[in-house]
Amino acid sequence: MISTPGDPEPDVHAEPAALDPTAPHLPPPPPSSKARRWLGVLAPVADYVRRYLGVYTRNSLGDLAEAVEGLNRDLGELREISRHQAQLLAAALGKLDQLSTGQQSMGGGLGDLLRADAALGQQLATLRGEVGSIPALFGPRFDELEIKCRPLVPYDEASYAIRLRDGYLLTPRAESALTAMVANATSEGLEPGTRRVLQALIEPGMGIVDVGANIGLHTLATAVRTGPGGVVFAFEPEPGPRDQLRKMVHLNGLSWVRLKSEAVGRRTEQRQFHVSPIIGHSSLYELPPVESDAAQIITVEVVRLDEALPADQRIDVVKIDVEGAELDVLAGMATVIARNEDIAIVAEFGPSHLARVGLSPDVWFSAFAELGFIPFVIAEPSGACAPVTPQVLEHESTNLVFVRPQGRAMSRLPR
Repeated sequence: MISTPGDPEPDVHAEPAALDPTAPHLPPPPPSSKARRWLGVLAPVADYVRRYLGVYTRNSLGDLAEAVEGLNRDLGELREISRHQAQLLAAALGKLDQLSTGQQSMGGGLGDLLRADAALGQQLATLRGEVGSIPALFGPRFDELEIKCRPLVPYDEASYAIRLRDGYLLTPRAESALTAMVANATSEGLEPGTRRVLQALIEPGMGIVDVGANIGLHTLATAVRTGPGGVVFAFEPEPGPRDQLRKMVHLNGLSWVRLKSEAVGRRTEQRQFHVSPIIGHSSLYELPPVESDAAQIITVEVVRLDEALPADQRIDVVKIDVEGAELDVLAGMATVIARNEDIAIVAEFGPSHLARVGLSPDVWFSAFAELGFIPFVIAEPSGACAPVTPQVLEHESTNLVFVRPQGRAMSRLPR
């Protein structure tokens, strides 16, 4: 509190006078001289403060109003932006729903399209395979036609040359029936199934033995299959067929074929050889009466394969066609069989021949079985091989192939 000299000190501790609500309202007393002096001093200050506060308040209120207005504008713009964004979001969600629905529909259509494409691809692959098989289908037929269209070639005064798949076969001009049969056969010859089995068993470079080679039908096929790296020992004791065999080897350039003029049996000896009027039926044993009356008897050398073949020569396949003397050949090649574990034997089974030499089919089959061989019958003309028993073939003449169960020859048999 500010006081002036001479004024009594107010009692700051005095209780304020109580107001009487019933008392009449009186104007305030006039200010004292001291108060007037202070009012004079403070009036300019108060006016300044009033004016300052008024200006400040007006300015502040204006600023506040302007700020509020700006905020309202911002809020309005924000609301507008929010509405626009909401619209965009709704549109986007709608688009997503459309895309999802379309994708599902497209996925089903795409799956159908892919399946159709896969089916078409499979059909095209099948078609390509069928088209690709055309050369394999028609090629052999064209080859067959080209071979069989060739005429008989008069090779010399005694022989005709007939073109087969493996080369030229020579037939005696005097054997018109044989010549006609070979000319009328397919390009694989008179026993196409047997030829196929022989070529399936033989690999290039192998050692082959042809016992009873005759004019060389199977000698030609085996020689072509084994090639110059191999060797073929062809045994034929009958002079007429052997002469055709010799010319066949020369004509086809088969320098790896070794021609042998001996018969093959169980021991080394000289024996009578019965030359049949039917080419290919000659034998070391007597012929049936229908042939024996016109037969010729010659003397031939008989050798055992164990002695006639080089000791170091590997033998892979032996073909035997000796009109009932098969077990004699088998008995003379025990060492060859023992030395060549994978050897295969192709032999003619003829019940009538066995009856003529006094052997039963059971005895004949047992001789092979004792050496570890199992028999397969060769189907003509396919060459398919199937297991067989003597009972099935008791009255049938056919070619068989004998192999050992664990040998590689077994896996090469056509089935």
